[in-house]
Amino acid sequence: MKIVAYLLAIFVGLASINAEALTTAASKKKGKIKSKKITKVDPSYVIEIGYPTITMAINSVKERKDTVLKANAKPFGWQEQTGPWYVLKEGKHIEWAFTEGGHYAHPSVVKRMIDVGSKDHVNVDMAFRCGAENRTDCDKLLSEFKEVNKLIHKVYQKRFITSADGKAVWNGIDSLE
Repeated sequence: MKIVAYLLAIFVGLASINAEALTTAASKKKGKIKSKKITKVDPSYVIEIGYPTITMAINSVKERKDTVLKANAKPFGWQEQTGPWYVLKEGKHIEWAFTEGGHYAHPSVVKRMIDVGSKDHVNVDMAFRCGAENRTDCDKLLSEFKEVNKLIHKVYQKRFITSADGKAVWNGIDSLE
């Protein structure tokens, strides 16, 4: 019985010493709380249509001075043309693609920010609005754009090469031309 009492006393003593050590360590740690690094989203990478209707979007974008009609009249990365498109470039990385009459998902608009090679990355962001009567047509068009965006990312990611110092170096085009 004495042995059990001694062991119990030792255990209680060790537990109180350990609790005191933990409390001291925790209070020291409180003064050294590291703040998490907050990464702000670059506003140029937040993409949205920005117009209440597709008609307002196409009319406004056509009239703007900072947009240019794209010569080949199909969205960037498109392998085959599925119906008529009206495509405009806004600056170096933004593309507006509007379906025209005769397209299976008309009226629809897709605004994409396609940034290849500017900051060690390939970034494709997209906003989509579809006004077609058949919801299946809208889903099909959205699916096609998602596949094209994946293809763009896959193809252009291969354009980064590793330099002698281990940094990613862009070895390709850097615009939607």
